[in-house]
Amino acid sequence: MLDVQRMSDAYIEAIYFTETGDLDQPPATAQLTALCRCQVHNACQRFTDSLREAPWPLKLEALDATRLGHDLWLTRNGHGTGFWDRPEIYGQATAELFTMVAKAMGEHDAEFDVGETSH
Repeated sequence: MLDVQRMSDAYIEAIYFTETGDLDQPPATAQLTALCRCQVHNACQRFTDSLREAPWPLKLEALDATRLGHDLWLTRNGHGTGFWDRPEIYGQATAELFTMVAKAMGEHDAEFDVGETSH
């Protein structure tokens, strides 16, 4: 079974990579809101649940949960890389399927607690 918690942790890592530390962004030490953390876990769970209905058998347990978490965040938010950019890892058809699922989920805005400073 795919480790959804590890996938969620990687998704959060990708949030910090793209959404903190630059001008007009929260500092890298900012804390995600509790709601955002719940949304992350729910998004990862929904993504993996939707793959159980794939038109061909996928071995979810064989996939790297860390890579899935990173690529889910990057793909659904249009960060210029993600599932669609990694057919050598997922296979062309699977990369396209994962991209469609991620895009169908819509963008996810990360929310940070302004006064908190450690994740």
